[in-house]
Amino acid sequence: MIMDKLWGYWRRCCVVILIALTTLYLFTSRYSFLDRQPWNEISSRNKLKSTPQQHIYYLKNHKTGSTTIYSILAEYCRAHELTALMPSDLHINQRPPFHSSQVMIFPGVTKYDMVFTHHVYSEDIFTYLHNDTFRFTSLREPLKQFISSFVYFRNNNFTYLSNIISDDPLKTFLENPQKYEANGYSSYTNNRQSMDLGYDLSHGFNDLAYINIFISLTEKRFDLVLITDYFDESLIVLKRKLRWSTSDILYFKKLESNESRQVLERLSDSQRTQHAQVSTADILLYQHFLKRLKEIMSKELGLPEEVKEFQSVLCRVRTFCSKVQNLNAELKIQAGRWTNEFVFMFSKCKWLTLDEILFTKYLKSLYTMRQS
Repeated sequence: MIMDKLWGYWRRCCVVILIALTTLYLFTSRYSFLDRQPWNEISSRNKLKSTPQQHIYYLKNHKTGSTTIYSILAEYCRAHELTALMPSDLHINQRPPFHSSQVMIFPGVTKYDMVFTHHVYSEDIFTYLHNDTFRFTSLREPLKQFISSFVYFRNNNFTYLSNIISDDPLKTFLENPQKYEANGYSSYTNNRQSMDLGYDLSHGFNDLAYINIFISLTEKRFDLVLITDYFDESLIVLKRKLRWSTSDILYFKKLESNESRQVLERLSDSQRTQHAQVSTADILLYQHFLKRLKEIMSKELGLPEEVKEFQSVLCRVRTFCSKVQNLNAELKIQAGRWTNEFVFMFSKCKWLTLDEILFTKYLKSLYTMRQS
C-alpha cells in the first residue's frame, strides 16, 4: 500500500516536471527565434507574402523634404516600370482648380500607378488613380518650413520677396507681413502647407473653428502624414505600411540649404512670436499630425532599431556612390534584422541623385516613347 502511494506520487511529480520542461523549452525556443529573425518576418509574415503596395498618391507639399520623397517614388516607378500621372508642365498645378489639361493623359490608359509632383489637393485627381491607392503627404515644423520657403523663393527671384530692400529682409518681412505678403496662392510663405492640402481660402488662417474642420478633413483624406523633422522614422513607418523593402527607400537629400539653417539660428524670440501670430493654421495642422505620427511610432515594434539599421545602410550606399568610379561596380548589402540582402548597382546612384526637373522630363519622355 505504501509503495503504491509512493509510486503514484512519483508519477504525478514526473508529469509536473515534464510539463514544466516542455513549457520552458517552448518559451525559450520562441524567444530565441525572435532574437534571430527580422521584425518583419515575425510580426508581418502575412504582409510579406502580399504584393507590395504600388498604387500611391503623394501630395508634394512645398519645402517639407518633399523633393527627396519625390526622388524615392520616381525611382521606384522607373525601376518597377510603373506609370505615374505626370504634369503637362513641370508641376501639375500650384493653385486650384485642377483640370485634365494639367496632366499627361495617354490613349488607352485609364488608371495611373502614382502621383508625386506638386499640386494643390483636389478630389478630381483621384479619377485617374486606382481605388486601392495609398494616400500620404508630409509636413514640417512651420517656422522651419517658412524660413526655408522665404530663403528659397527670394533667392529664386519671386517678386514679392525679392522686392524687399533691407539689410535684413526676413526681419523686415516679419515686422509687417501684411505689407509684403502676396495674396492667396501667389504666396509661398503664408501657411502654404495648409494651402497645398486644400485649405479653403474664404476662411482666414486664424479661424479656429474652420481650422479644426480642416484638420479633420485632412485626417480623412490621407492614410499617413509624414513629419520631415522625423524623416527616417517616417520613412520606416511608410515602408512598413507599403510593404516595401529597405532598398526601395534609399535616398540622397535634395535642396538642403545651409543658409536656411543659419537664418533659423539667428532668429530672435520676438521674430519667432511674429511668425506664430500669422501661422495659426500651419501650426495647429502640424501639431495635430506630429502627435498622430508619434502615436503610430510608439506602436511600431523595433522602430528605433530599424531606423538605426537603415541609416547604416544609407551611409554605406552614399559612401559607395561618392567614391566608386567603376560603372560596373556593385555593393552587396548583407541581410540585417530588418533588411533583406540586396545588391546595389553603381548605375542606381545617378537615379537617386538626379534632380526633380530632369527626372520629371525623363519619365515624361519615357512614357511618351512607350505610347508611340
